[in-house]
Amino acid sequence: MIEERTVRGALLVALTLGVATGCDQLLDVELPTRVPESVLADPALAPMLVQGAVADFECAFAHYVVAIGLVTDELYSATTGTVNGWDLRQAFESGGSLGCVPGDPVNLAVYVPLATARFQADDAFKRIERFSEIQVPERATLLATAAAYAGYSYVLFGEGFCEAAFDEGPALEWREVLALAEERFATALEWAQRAGADSIVDLAHAGRARVRLSLGRLAEAAEDARVVRQGFVKHATYSSASPRRKNRVYEFNQFERVVSVDPRFRNLTVEGVADSRVSVTNAQRTGRDGLTPLWLQMKYPTESSPIVMASWDEAQLIIAEAEGGQVAVNRINALRAQTTPLLPVFASNDPDSIDTQVRVERQRELFLEGHRLNDMLRFGSDFDTINHKGVQMGSMTCLQLPSVERDNNPNIRRAARTTR
Repeated sequence: MIEERTVRGALLVALTLGVATGCDQLLDVELPTRVPESVLADPALAPMLVQGAVADFECAFAHYVVAIGLVTDELYSATTGTVNGWDLRQAFESGGSLGCVPGDPVNLAVYVPLATARFQADDAFKRIERFSEIQVPERATLLATAAAYAGYSYVLFGEGFCEAAFDEGPALEWREVLALAEERFATALEWAQRAGADSIVDLAHAGRARVRLSLGRLAEAAEDARVVRQGFVKHATYSSASPRRKNRVYEFNQFERVVSVDPRFRNLTVEGVADSRVSVTNAQRTGRDGLTPLWLQMKYPTESSPIVMASWDEAQLIIAEAEGGQVAVNRINALRAQTTPLLPVFASNDPDSIDTQVRVERQRELFLEGHRLNDMLRFGSDFDTINHKGVQMGSMTCLQLPSVERDNNPNIRRAARTTR
């Protein structure tokens, strides 16, 4: 629809040019009904188009990490109100939680910023692709970046949501969404290699390895993961500059006191040695509800702490899971060798014990990085049925599309899903 496209274009320009200073304010901007195509066709705007997509992804990602922590066993609610819906796995589509605004201390904004970031990344790629290298000297790097962030947007939809729909298309199940992510990472690799952008090459290989692992294509996942350079890490960045830019894990846990670290991630050790990968501390007080003991995660000690999107460490865990055996043992020990205090060496010849330990290492290495829900679904882990306050929990095991998406997309015809 032409009008819808022009409004989306206005949304894009408003965001990238800084008219809206946060994704909480984005919904309050008075948008013109039409934006001249010439504005978006200006090659000078190419870097800002990509920066806008990155900014919205980072906004969504911080909220996504909190949401995944609550839906799984990393965090639980320490307040009343809508946060409980996530903790009880009852954040259903009609509740509006998925479409709320960032900056609100009791709500999580996962869907709107993520959907915006996905659209912007894909749209920016299409627009920049039309420009020449003379018009945009950094064209190849921008195309690689846009494709990589589109890929990670699709990854979060595929891993976290029960289903997803894009550009008024039909509802797609998670495998179909991850297939789109894989396509974007292949495109990112092509352009990053052409540009000599090694960090984006690593990012795309790490992302594609993650996708292929989830799709059960283990040999291909390991092949991608082995290419990721040692020491590589890609962060989503945050700051105290505006509500949009704050690390929401810190905000919800340490500042607002509305979530607490689940007991299963407290005081973890390896053969008596404290596991610094899951650093938590007892605040010696209760959360907002005046009842729940408040345990603080120390992985993100400030509102400006970055969150890892992809890393060599994650790549080692992918190789370990894909190949098992002594390869897995070696990869586990390579990661433990980086810890302070140094964790004991892991040794085993039993395939089942090794596989179990790989899963434990994933829980700890990737704590509060947004992986836990997909891992629980992949491994067939049990979800809690009663929460820490003795309340019956819901049956939802993946995030739902908000009603705003269903109501405005005539091509979504099937009933809402609550499980994968």
